[in-house]
Amino acid sequence: MFKFFRKIRQKLLSENKFSQYLVYAIGEIILVVIGILIALQINNYSEQKKERKQEIILLQNLSKDVGLDIKQIDSNSKKTNERLGRLNTTLSFLNSKDSIGIDEFSNRSFEFMVDNYFSSNSGIFDEAVSSGKMSYIKNPLLSQAIFDYYRNAKQSLIDGTSRQITDEVITPLLVESVMLNKKAFARLGMQVENIADIEALDIESLKSNRDFWRMSLLKFGSNQEQLMRWGFLKQDAQGLKLKIDQELERLTN
Repeated sequence: MFKFFRKIRQKLLSENKFSQYLVYAIGEIILVVIGILIALQINNYSEQKKERKQEIILLQNLSKDVGLDIKQIDSNSKKTNERLGRLNTTLSFLNSKDSIGIDEFSNRSFEFMVDNYFSSNSGIFDEAVSSGKMSYIKNPLLSQAIFDYYRNAKQSLIDGTSRQITDEVITPLLVESVMLNKKAFARLGMQVENIADIEALDIESLKSNRDFWRMSLLKFGSNQEQLMRWGFLKQDAQGLKLKIDQELERLTN
């Protein structure tokens, strides 16, 4: 094709048809420009198609991760409610006609030191932020919703507060009021019968033990606060997952 155009130019110049040559040259330039624009358009379309594919993959993975967050919240909530139910039953034995042995009461009381904690599945989001892939998401409202959700999920102080209360307050109170007796040492493989001068656990005395009831109040209070917080976070996660799935439906149809 270029050889054909060159022959035309040479013919026009040899015949001294400069005006026609000028028109032809301008037309040729226009054709080249149009060709370049078409090539750029094709290249842009190809890049947009690649980015759209990457956007779909990213949104699919984010939807899965948010779904895992919802499942984790459900699991944590179920375990926490079940544990609080068992602890409530343990406390009820203090005022029940059905007697409970000291060993069983002590074993049941260990659950005062147990908690569940939420950790957001943010691996896909973190990688997308660090690599700049979040720019693939063209819907600005959805992109902002994703950032808001993970910021909220990561900055929750409720679980950290519960962990601190359990480690620094509940555990020492439990040891002092329930575990600090010779039988508890024996269960740990420590024989202190002839060494330690400590009294045996008196379950009846726990009814008036303020440290024991303060521990119980803190445990139930902190766990109930966790459950409430998880409930709000679950609502946020469900709302975000719905938005992501709706965007995926729009992009794939």
